[in-house]
Amino acid sequence: MATGMVMVGVHVIGALAGVALGIGAVYLVRMIIEGVRRDRRIPPEEVVPGLQRDDWERLEAMMDSEDAAERLESFAVLERYGREDADAREDVVAMTCAYLRKPFPHPSEDDEELEIRRAAQGLLTRHFRWPAGEARPFEFWEIEELNLKDAVLVEPDFADTVLEDVNLQDSLIVRGDFRRTRFLSYVNFDRACFTGDTDFRGASFPAHATFAAAMFSGTTTFADAEFDQDADFTGARVEHPDAAHSWPSGWRAWATSPVAQARLIPVTSDARPPDPGQNQEVTG
Repeated sequence: MATGMVMVGVHVIGALAGVALGIGAVYLVRMIIEGVRRDRRIPPEEVVPGLQRDDWERLEAMMDSEDAAERLESFAVLERYGREDADAREDVVAMTCAYLRKPFPHPSEDDEELEIRRAAQGLLTRHFRWPAGEARPFEFWEIEELNLKDAVLVEPDFADTVLEDVNLQDSLIVRGDFRRTRFLSYVNFDRACFTGDTDFRGASFPAHATFAAAMFSGTTTFADAEFDQDADFTGARVEHPDAAHSWPSGWRAWATSPVAQARLIPVTSDARPPDPGQNQEVTG
């Protein structure tokens, strides 16, 4: 009897041991599988950049969409990214500038596209506006570069903005408002075409500014603008020299007649009236 009970106990213990070993084996296999899975997972530091790449790709697709409403919405999304993540602002501005550099005929009857471009311009100017003498606005973005080379800007409102390293070379600027704009560093307006009235009153240029070969097709004023370094207007032309222009000190317009196209030339201490047939000074 005792021997039978011992045998039963041995079998029970063996069975329990087998169960335990089975459970242990299953647990061990699961640990191995989980280890492999963990090895295959994307490290946490790579997840966010991956998501960001997806976000930017979706945004680029929205900006290139044939649907005007989707293109317009892309700038609301872009601005939200910039507000939520300061590290994304350089990319937000770069993508916005890239859109404004796309060809756009002016004047244009495409009112939807014009609305989109105004939204893009507003994104930029809204976050660069910082009136002199005021505390830094919460919405102000500090950006190292503003590349608007070849851009088409329609009635851009840069009044009271602070701009760093601005490139507007070969751009078309329709009725641009640059009143009291503070250009913190080098600014390039070479070969820019200004149409309609252009206002630089009270703007400040602490670094070199170049308007070489620019075209001014409307009334232009630089009244009270400050140039800490020499500005370059070499080859700049004025389509309507008889308008009430105000040019930076050191430059004046010469034209063959009040209705002819004029060019800006530097004022020199030994300036003399031009010979017959040469351009005449146009005051304004």
